[in-house]
Amino acid sequence: MGYGDIAPITPLGQAFSALIMIMGYAIIAVPTGIVTVEMSRLKDKDDVDHRICPHCMREGHNANADYCKYCGTKL
Repeated sequence: MGYGDIAPITPLGQAFSALIMIMGYAIIAVPTGIVTVEMSRLKDKDDVDHRICPHCMREGHNANADYCKYCGTKL
């Protein structure tokens, strides 16, 4: 399958060939994207601080934050 020594000539063969190639790329790209997103989420969780904002009472700010990311009040 593909465009090496043998290439499909009929429109049906070309369509089938294109479908198989797209599925092959998806098999590589989708798991790579999932792993990348999960790795970035793990990195973001490490930088979370549990300080509570005195104004809106929410937590989950970045560890180096000086202001609340929800309402802007100084922490």
